[in-house]
Amino acid sequence: MTDGHHTLIDQIARGPHPFVIAEIGINHNGDEALAAQMIEATAAAGADCVKMQSFHVDEYLSPLAAKAAYQEQGPFAGKSQYEIIKACELDIAAMARLKRHAERLGLVFLSTPFERVSLREVLSLAPQAIKVSSCNLTNTPFLEELAASRIPVLLSTGMADLAEVARAVAIFKAAGTSLLLFQCTSNYPSKTENANLRVMDTYRAVFEVPVGFSDHTPDHVAAIAAVARGAVAIEKHFTLSRDLPGIDQKASIEPGQLTELVRVVRLTRAALGSPVKVRCGEEEDTTRALRRSLVALRDLPVGTRLAASDVAPKRPGTGLAVDQLDRFEGRQLTRPVAAHQPLQLDDFLL
Repeated sequence: MTDGHHTLIDQIARGPHPFVIAEIGINHNGDEALAAQMIEATAAAGADCVKMQSFHVDEYLSPLAAKAAYQEQGPFAGKSQYEIIKACELDIAAMARLKRHAERLGLVFLSTPFERVSLREVLSLAPQAIKVSSCNLTNTPFLEELAASRIPVLLSTGMADLAEVARAVAIFKAAGTSLLLFQCTSNYPSKTENANLRVMDTYRAVFEVPVGFSDHTPDHVAAIAAVARGAVAIEKHFTLSRDLPGIDQKASIEPGQLTELVRVVRLTRAALGSPVKVRCGEEEDTTRALRRSLVALRDLPVGTRLAASDVAPKRPGTGLAVDQLDRFEGRQLTRPVAAHQPLQLDDFLL
């Protein structure tokens, strides 16, 4: 277990680019081989991390639990939430194999436990962190047991108000847990206009933790805006094909879209640059071509004492700067300057 200043969350917060998590979740439909293929596609797309979900359905879901609207899809309309989720279980041995597979491909492997039995199983795999689903944000016994482990926590905050988030954060702060908070809107998919990205500003100010965005929107607009607003991690549901069966497939992105997500959020971070205003290297050629210099309006022979009427501010920008006229007015030329030529420092007797 990591502690001090070298946790996964510290690495994410200080990393050179946003940390992209591909959330496979239950999109594998209980098929370990399909999950392995999804992990391979995650690595090929250039993401940093792949995330699964670990659960024992009987430990957290009543057979009588009603479904959310997004779970009422086509072939699932006649099935209960219990039946749908039960079909997607993978045991801890499968998770261990998938973790090894992901790490061989250079990915960070995370799995979200949904109840305390699965939490203990996932902890037995020695993960670098635990990602907590929004649905467990108010599950105090679960959070307290997780906090006692002292493992770093990535905490999603969908469906919550600030008071609920504060109570969860307090549990982890009291334990000295390294924490990252995700802004999240828990619908699948959710509307871009409900992303509420300014909440990340509140989290940073109130809780003094790094922030990320768990993105359930249909495109990359909100993720780009989140990175521009300071998100150090982006999580997005991922599948090989939205045509696969499963209640989360339609709210997931496919391999080409994951590749593009990685590209655009890295470019977004790069585009933020520095708060220091300087001319960058690629502007040098443009500066020479488009800036103004002091340009001779007529042929100026040796010995001419420069007058304001002898020059005008014209392109190119390869000569004396326009704001230097006061400095050189009245000085003698040591060599002739032809009409239309920019004046140079060496043209004058200093």
